[in-house]
Amino acid sequence: MIDDVTGELAYHVYLATQTDNKHIGFTVNLRVDKHANVDVAKEFYFEARAVDVEGRKVGIECRVFDARAGCLLMTARAMFVFMSFAQVSKKSKDTQSVSHAVHVQIPGSCNIGTAELRGLDRVMNFLPPNTVTHSRGFINTHAQTLVVGLDFGPNISGPPIYVHGGILATVLYNASALLFAKTTKVEDGLINASVRDVNYYKGVPLECQNTVIEARVETQDEKH
Repeated sequence: MIDDVTGELAYHVYLATQTDNKHIGFTVNLRVDKHANVDVAKEFYFEARAVDVEGRKVGIECRVFDARAGCLLMTARAMFVFMSFAQVSKKSKDTQSVSHAVHVQIPGSCNIGTAELRGLDRVMNFLPPNTVTHSRGFINTHAQTLVVGLDFGPNISGPPIYVHGGILATVLYNASALLFAKTTKVEDGLINASVRDVNYYKGVPLECQNTVIEARVETQDEKH
């Protein structure tokens, strides 16, 4: 939701500086700081404002509240870059011409079970089944590394022909949470990140096959 709200505002802010509307926005960074727990099926209130507009880049700050209780739940900052339809079309053709042969197994690892892979498939409750399919995965608890291969389905676009940035952030989070659960023995349902900070370097085309996610523990102490 945050990617949608901030992206919508960024789009209208950018269009105000243009003579035509033939542009598409891409998320290049999304940072979300959590301030309180969020229950399922809540009513939310969003406040968003543009804080940085420079050329093709638009930065947005956002606050998310529990609409009934009025308490602050999350703050976010997002950066978007805009491209013309012609630029996006060319990049799409270049991306589709590349063949990806993926081998995801890591030395000393064990397979991730089918049930856990199906758990990673649950991206957002309102999306249809098989929107994202994790086909295989491996984990090495000694090296504190996890690798999974996944396929993206259709009808999950943010920018046309590319996977929605919010979905990409969610599959990254799910893989990281599973690794955290395996290395710390904390139950998966008790894990919730206080900060999510995602940098996007390249768009992922819809129905992209053999995408690989790698997660690894960088630091670990009693508090984190």
